[in-house]
Amino acid sequence: MAPKNIAISHISAGFTAVLVGYTSSIVIVIQAAIQAGANSAQISSSLLALGLVMGVTSIGFSWRYRTPILTAWSTPGAAMLIGIVGDFSLNQVIGAYLVSAALITISGMIKPITRGLSAIPVALSAAMLAAILLPFCVKAFVPLAKEPAVFCLLFVSFMVAKQWLPRYSMAILLIIAIGYVFQTDVLTAAVQAQLKLSIASPVWITPEFTLLAILNISVPLFIITMLSQHLPGIAMLKSYGYQTQGSALLFGTGMSNVLLAPFGVFSVNLAAISAAICMDNNVDDDPNQRFKATIWAGVFYIFAGLWANSVVALFMALPSAVSNMLAGLALMSTLLLCLQNAFSVISYRESALLTFVCTLSGISFLGIGAAVWGLLLGLTHLGMHKNKPNTVISSAKTNSKY
Repeated sequence: MAPKNIAISHISAGFTAVLVGYTSSIVIVIQAAIQAGANSAQISSSLLALGLVMGVTSIGFSWRYRTPILTAWSTPGAAMLIGIVGDFSLNQVIGAYLVSAALITISGMIKPITRGLSAIPVALSAAMLAAILLPFCVKAFVPLAKEPAVFCLLFVSFMVAKQWLPRYSMAILLIIAIGYVFQTDVLTAAVQAQLKLSIASPVWITPEFTLLAILNISVPLFIITMLSQHLPGIAMLKSYGYQTQGSALLFGTGMSNVLLAPFGVFSVNLAAISAAICMDNNVDDDPNQRFKATIWAGVFYIFAGLWANSVVALFMALPSAVSNMLAGLALMSTLLLCLQNAFSVISYRESALLTFVCTLSGISFLGIGAAVWGLLLGLTHLGMHKNKPNTVISSAKTNSKY
């Protein structure tokens, strides 16, 4: 029997997956690059490389395994980077990205590493991530004091969209925010000129390797990417009945990240929630044909990357109040999920609380940042109280939003 022709549902599912992923978190990715000290050309290069690598890996994996495999950037990882990368030079940050990618590549070859990461309780990793995300979510409400009109416009729009079109809530909010900016003439003539579609160019950034950057950036980024992206992504595929090649996917995404890290790629990993858009019955009644949706998603990723110049010009022109609200509201559901997972198991609560508070403190000791210390303290406390029974008060799967 000949394979089915590509259907409109394949194209629409692929487009929706990319739209949801980009609109809900691109402002966070751009803020992370700005905090790292990247200029406009380097940020455009980063988004170009991200679009190309996510597109090529989504197409390649899906075609090779005839499975709807979608890759993405790590939104939680980008959020974590915003609070950390400012202490290092851009070259050191790029070196840290490369090391994190190398660790993921090695994980694809050495299974005990993946098993060891899987042994870290969900509660502790969720608590660490929740503490990283909380400051960004809090910033979403700061504009109420000084710019109440902007706050009311965006917040009411967000709540209405969440009620009626939850899947597209961030896309709707982004459209309204951009419309507001154009209506108020905030964009300068120079920025408006850059908004014309033009192909982005790659910019090489020479990596520099330092121990402190590896400890404070590479290690947390590696852990967050594995626990909040790769492992849930594999679980998502399995939940829809697809056989996965976990080691091959880890090796492939990690090696792709290694090759493109000098162009600003901080993470390329398996998508979780957005990938589900390409896996359900609405895509195709035949599960064996749904991989065509992620192939189309890969095509849209590539187009988004090529037009990165316009994307960067627009987002860098947004007022800080608008940017903060977009970032904070985008991360709200992820924060809720992390808090649920952090404190749902009674025997992990105290350890998770230590991890959460320490990470939230933002301390640095011996050159090591709060995220690493928080996880270490939580694991130490857990090791001293490991014989308590695991009582779960509510179940929640650890999946990143994108």
